[in-house]
Amino acid sequence: MKRKVSILGSTGSVGTQCLDLIEENIEEFELITITAGNNENKLEEQVNKFKPKYYYSNSDVDYSYGKRMNSYKDILNFDDSDLMVIALSGIEGIDPTIFSIEQGRKVLLANKESLVAGGDIIVELSKDKGSEIIPLDSEHSAIWQCIKNEDSVSIDRVILTASGGALRDRTAEELKKITVKDVLAHPTWKMGRKITVDSSTLINKVFEVQEASNLFSLPLDKIEVLFHRQSLIHGLAEFKDGNILAVLSYPDMKIPILYGLYYPERKSSSKIKKIDFRSIKGLSFESFPEDKLGWFNFGIQLLNSSKLAPSFLVGSDQAAVEMFLEGKISYTGMLDAMKRVYDKFDFSDEYNLETIKETVQRSYLKTIEEIG
Repeated sequence: MKRKVSILGSTGSVGTQCLDLIEENIEEFELITITAGNNENKLEEQVNKFKPKYYYSNSDVDYSYGKRMNSYKDILNFDDSDLMVIALSGIEGIDPTIFSIEQGRKVLLANKESLVAGGDIIVELSKDKGSEIIPLDSEHSAIWQCIKNEDSVSIDRVILTASGGALRDRTAEELKKITVKDVLAHPTWKMGRKITVDSSTLINKVFEVQEASNLFSLPLDKIEVLFHRQSLIHGLAEFKDGNILAVLSYPDMKIPILYGLYYPERKSSSKIKKIDFRSIKGLSFESFPEDKLGWFNFGIQLLNSSKLAPSFLVGSDQAAVEMFLEGKISYTGMLDAMKRVYDKFDFSDEYNLETIKETVQRSYLKTIEEIG
């Protein structure tokens, strides 16, 4: 029987890699829905190639195959896929994630923002609705594989690794003159623009700490981040008896995507390169220089300050990164703007799904306004 799959965000980095893997064994899949934002040319190419039942984007052009839908909610009223891949970047992915889980779907989740802003509520909702969340981040896929068959009380800590991003060897002084081109030249990973910026600032690691806490029901103080330049070890779990389990692979998003597409089976792919340990000269681990931890320390402080603070971070960071990519603020100016907005922000609302989304939107707009 074919696996019915839908990909929300099919024209982005994760979405296109997902389709590459599906195409390799296309007889095993039926593509139900694909969606894009503004990349209409890529969407048209995908529609003609994969012939999905439904498609959606910011355009109103109809194609020869399938039916154009009007919204994500509209899609989820008709879509009957077995697996919903949510590869939407940023705050756009929060509502589709919640809708999919409320319907009890199996969700392969690449949208960090939904798990950061309200991941604990979303995880509980998935349990109530019989949904299953399969983490797609390489780090969380690794941690999940390490601990999913273990008793939670036996876990002493989990460790997320960080490459350090494109600016890992730049001095704090050099960061003041960094360009968008500099930031997007990631040394080991090929990712979308926003996540590449977040990787350089380490806000991405703050997000991943909160994601891990929410996904695996772990307190923040049991989650550590370690600088690992080679990006070969993606996550580690240390247990009470002193044993440590780790997941290693080349830095290739196709590996966690393949695992998620076929879970609980494991499938080989000609598109994935396996590690040759004889060619590895060494595996190194380091602490980050304190003078480059401004974003990380600010983010961790936020996570510990209030229940709605992660939602603030999601919205404010998205606004700051968008403004940086558009050349409207400097690299170091992003953090300064976020701090100013945070100092004036009201966190008194009750914590629930509605206030999570409201806080994300409000912090986004206030940061745009602050940057001007």
